Amino acid sequence: QLYVEQFYDLLKLNSEAREYDFKKNLEAKTKLCEAAEKLAEEEDAISAFHQLQELHQEYREVGPVAKDLREEVWTRFKAASTVINKRHQQHFEEIKEKEQRNLDEKTVICEIVESMEYDKMITFQDWHDKTEEILALQAKWKTIGFAPQKMNTKIFERFRAACDKFFQSKAEYYKTRRKCYFENCFFV
Repeated sequence: QLYVEQFYDLLKLNSEAREYDFKKNLEAKTKLCEAAEKLAEEEDAISAFHQLQELHQEYREVGPVAKDLREEVWTRFKAASTVINKRHQQHFEEIKEKEQRNLDEKTVICEIVESMEYDKMITFQDWHDKTEEILALQAKWKTIGFAPQKMNTKIFERFRAACDKFFQSKAEYYKTRRKCYFENCFFV
């Protein structure tokens, strides 16, 4: 009889301790849910995402809650997480769109430089005007942001090659004119 009473006393104590743990865990997880919900107001999506990852880790470390409340608490935490994750994903989609627009702008600039017809530039003024145009395009290029990472180097090399071709053609034109000038001046 004594051992049976001790057994039931221990069982009761264990049950009370378990209920107390469930209550403390519920309080902790509720605070984590509130913290996750406040992250939706955070302006920096990346910072909010990293803070959410820490909250997820803490949520896992907190012990269980009563069975009838487990799903409800998890659903609340998951809903707050979904909001942050969508903002994080949207942030990177916006970056990709912006980089694609930058690539499109840079491609147009490359096409402009590549489409210059060197044989139609027959005077110094023609070359001067086109040089000013190239310099303006180079200045504009610097104001445009990055293109997608795998295309950024390629588009820059394309632009650089087009500009180099222009300036080489200009140097060749000037060298030919100078040669012509010296031949005409000294052998007249």
